[in-house]
Amino acid sequence: MRHYIFSRFRLGVFSSMVSLLAIAALLVYFSFAKTEFFFETAKEPFHFSPYLDLNLAIEVTPPLTDTFFASNTKSTVRLPKGETFKGFQNLTLAFASGECGQERWGGLSAQKLATANLLALQQANVGYMISTGGADDMFTCSSETGMETFIKRYQSSHLLGFDFNIEAQQTEAMIQDLVHQVSLAAKRYPALRYSFTLAAIGTGEENSLNPTGKKVMHALAKAEMENFHINLMVMNYGHADRGNCVVRNGQCDMVASAIRAVNNLSRTYHLPLHRIEVTPMLGINDETSNVFTLEDAHRLATFAKTYGLGGLHFWSLNRDVGCKETSTQVSPTCHGLAGLDKLAFTQAFAWLAAPTPAVQP
Repeated sequence: MRHYIFSRFRLGVFSSMVSLLAIAALLVYFSFAKTEFFFETAKEPFHFSPYLDLNLAIEVTPPLTDTFFASNTKSTVRLPKGETFKGFQNLTLAFASGECGQERWGGLSAQKLATANLLALQQANVGYMISTGGADDMFTCSSETGMETFIKRYQSSHLLGFDFNIEAQQTEAMIQDLVHQVSLAAKRYPALRYSFTLAAIGTGEENSLNPTGKKVMHALAKAEMENFHINLMVMNYGHADRGNCVVRNGQCDMVASAIRAVNNLSRTYHLPLHRIEVTPMLGINDETSNVFTLEDAHRLATFAKTYGLGGLHFWSLNRDVGCKETSTQVSPTCHGLAGLDKLAFTQAFAWLAAPTPAVQP
């Protein structure tokens, strides 16, 4: 009996020691992994800046002097003073296209746009990112002179940086040229923010980027660029299939798919979470079976804040309003969801960038 008890005691002590050693080893492993890949301390504040589609917000007809754009309108009018939000301090202006230094904004010349609006942004104390490319066009840059002209056109005390939305049109050579010029610009202007916006795939695969996104990551590695953020477009995954997204209740779970895309990107490219941003598309997506709800907004905001992502945006401020008529079709000027106040999504996200500690609404 004593021998039996003693044996059990020795076995129990041995098992406990093995377990403790195993746990300690795991803690060391995850501590290293977090420091290297996931939870490296962020050097910048959280960046929240909704996209504003200027091709919708601005008319190309004169006069353009001393005018400012507003969301949900095609008129060049000043942003109403009352339309300010807690924590809402920045915008991402979309999209410049063409060759750097000779870029255009839809049918409007870049210089006219800058002259008409950048002073008004400064007077309104709104910081701004300049975004290029987009789904329907592309932005290229093959010379340092062109990049310098491009940057200086938008320079002001409120310029935050540049966002390069690369979807599918550019060749690999174009991507490498663009990334090379951005890397040189980052050395000349290290205080500015540089992000590359790429389509995300919300599947269980290790890599959540399409071939274009992989080419961008390869170009960044080749250029040995370090001062950059990857902004994942967590939208338009496709129909509810495990090859496209995380499926729950027969639908793509937009937030779970976004989280998986972030984790896969971080693990695959050893990218700290504070250098990853996310951009959902409000309400009904272009893939109309994909719907991003206000509840999704709260969940994604909580994830971004809890895990220390670098930033969050949404497409777009123009769409943060209900449609006048119920529809299952996507619209560039409304989100398609019923029962929501105007700017409901903006309010759901804006607390993330509040200057003082804020509580999620």
